[in-house]
Amino acid sequence: MKNGFLGINQGRNFQASYQKAKVAIIPFGLEHTVSYGHGTKNGPKAIIAASHYLEVFDEQLRRPFYKCGVATLNEPKIPASQKTAIELLATLVKQTVADHKFPIVLGGEHSLTQGTIKGLSSRFRDFTVLHFDAHSDTRQNYYLGGHFSHAAVMSQVLSKYPVTKLVQVGVRSLSNQDGEDTFRKKNQNKIKTFWAWQKFTPNDVVRAIPTHDVFVSFDVDAFDPAIMPSTGTPEPGGLAWWPTLEILKQVFSKKNVIGADVVELAPIKGLHHPDYLAAKLVYKMIGYKF
Repeated sequence: MKNGFLGINQGRNFQASYQKAKVAIIPFGLEHTVSYGHGTKNGPKAIIAASHYLEVFDEQLRRPFYKCGVATLNEPKIPASQKTAIELLATLVKQTVADHKFPIVLGGEHSLTQGTIKGLSSRFRDFTVLHFDAHSDTRQNYYLGGHFSHAAVMSQVLSKYPVTKLVQVGVRSLSNQDGEDTFRKKNQNKIKTFWAWQKFTPNDVVRAIPTHDVFVSFDVDAFDPAIMPSTGTPEPGGLAWWPTLEILKQVFSKKNVIGADVVELAPIKGLHHPDYLAAKLVYKMIGYKF
C-alpha cells in the first residue's frame, strides 16, 4: 500500500516491499455489529495517518525498528455479509503467515478477530489469546450479529479454534445475558481474567499464559477513556499507558507472539491523540517483537 503504516515520515519512505518485510499490516475496517458509538470502519485509515508522525527511534529500546521491514496491504472492500467478511480476513491472514510474515490487523470492530484467529490456525496450534479489553466479549451470541458479533467474539474463538486459553486484561464490564455467565462457568479452566480493579503485575500475566505461542488482541477501550475516548463504549476505570506497555514488553520477551490486532478505534474529527496512541501501540508491538 502506497504510504501505508509509517509510510513517508519526516521526508523518508519507511514502507518496505511485501517480499522483504517481516511485518504485514492488514487494514480491515469491518463495522457491521457495533452497538453504541460508530466509526470503527475509519480506524485503520486514522491509525495509518497518525503513524506518519511517529518517531521511528524507540525511546525505551534505544533503536529504530522499521528496518525489520513493514509492509501495508491495500485495504479490501469489506463484504456486506459479516460471515463473508470474516472469511476474507481469514484468507488474508492465512496468506501472510504462509509467507512467514508477522500479521497485525488494524480494525474495525472486534468481531474481526474470528477471522484473524482462523487464518493463524492454518499454521499454529494450541496457542493462547491475550485479550486486552474493557469487555469480556464472551456472550454466546448477541442481537447484533449473533455468533459473529463483537460481543461474542471471544466465546467463538475459544470454542471453534485451537486456542488453549483466553487470558483477559483490563475487563471491567460483564453481562449475565446471552449465555455469557453460563459460558464462563463452563470454561472457567480455560479463561483467566485480570479485572481492571485488581492489582496484578506483568509477570502475573505472563505466568497465566500456559503456551509458548500467543496472539495479542487489543481492543483500545481497554485503556481509560481519559487517554482513549475514541471508541464505541468507553468504560471508566481503564488501563494506563506505561503499565500496559510493560505487560506487552514482558509477554513479547518471554513468549512467541504470533500476531496481533488493534481494534475498536472510532476516530473523532479534530481529536488526534487517540489515533496517535493507537499508532504508537502498533509500533511498540513491532519493536517488542523484533
